[in-house]
Amino acid sequence: MRDQVQAARFAYIIASLDPSGSVLDRFCEASRLMLGAEGTAITVYYGEPQRHTASSTSTLALMIEEAQEVAGEGPGFEAARTGHVVFADFGASEDTPWLALNDCVAKFGFAGTVLALPITVHGGRLGVLVAHTFAPSHAFDAAAAHYLAYALGPVLLDHISPEALEAELTEDWSSRAVVHQATGMLIFDLRISAEDALALLRAHAYATDSTLLQVAVQVVDKDLEFDNLSMEGD
Repeated sequence: MRDQVQAARFAYIIASLDPSGSVLDRFCEASRLMLGAEGTAITVYYGEPQRHTASSTSTLALMIEEAQEVAGEGPGFEAARTGHVVFADFGASEDTPWLALNDCVAKFGFAGTVLALPITVHGGRLGVLVAHTFAPSHAFDAAAAHYLAYALGPVLLDHISPEALEAELTEDWSSRAVVHQATGMLIFDLRISAEDALALLRAHAYATDSTLLQVAVQVVDKDLEFDNLSMEGD
């Protein structure tokens, strides 16, 4: 039930956003709103030569990512290495463990809390979502963070490797028909694009360790309603 509540919240936010731009940018902004953050950034291939920030919601979010890249350390690197959510307070009475990053961040005067959330795809860590607020020792929504760690995976995978999406959808025609029906239902119920509707189905499948077909069947059978924001536990 908790995952369904988070799925409904996420879908509601996606539906409220400007449909222009990329799905990844909308998911990045939706993550910011889910977490109650000032800004968010999604960076792929942390600690590797091809590392790059694929989406960010603000200049400051991008600057925090660039500071970590220059320092070669920080909560993002730690999250990518360990697979755990990492928090850090900058500008507090005690410095963070990352001395080089402290110096980099101090240059543009950031003070607040940073959350680094590893994004899991097929059991591996493909990227990291880094969120920040200006409040010291801010308590981010743990349930939302847990959902996003998996829900962001498929859209990030599609950003890096579009052929992966095609492979996932290459099933027998009866299975594809159910997925298309569920996608159409979300388009009608949430007034969103087909691209966003399919991305939401895939996100929930990853977050709940289900197949795309299983989630589609739940939507068609009305066992899962992304537009229901009054579910128990909300």
